[in-house]
Amino acid sequence: MVGVQVAVGAVVRRGRDVLLVRDGDDWALPGGAVGDGEPLLGRVAAEAGYADVVAERLLWVARYTAGGRRYEMIGFEVTGVGPHGGGGEWVGLDAALQRLEAMWFAPIREPAVAYLSGRARVATLWSWPDLDGPPDTVPPVSPA
Repeated sequence: MVGVQVAVGAVVRRGRDVLLVRDGDDWALPGGAVGDGEPLLGRVAAEAGYADVVAERLLWVARYTAGGRRYEMIGFEVTGVGPHGGGGEWVGLDAALQRLEAMWFAPIREPAVAYLSGRARVATLWSWPDLDGPPDTVPPVSPA
């Protein structure tokens, strides 16, 4: 996509635990911006502490503009390949939701929290016409 920065986020589970990584003062799902020539899930694997990851299903796409740049954040559920190298912290679902809800940036926070809490369906499209306002979602997401 010309002119669009692609980013990824991934839900990695171990039983009822979810893998989170530090993002400054916040907690986030493994992932981030995808560089030119970088594998789509390369950063996810590195942050999650696996040799590789396999995308199991598409969870969401979040579209927004920040700093004059258009972004498409793609959320996947993934399975780690190889031994876990200790990246991030495994936390229970309730703790993961609590940590993610504290994140300041809505386009990263909202799709993850809505999916993990059961309010959003798989493959939901999130669009923020204005980062200060609520997103448009297809299909609609249940209120918190």
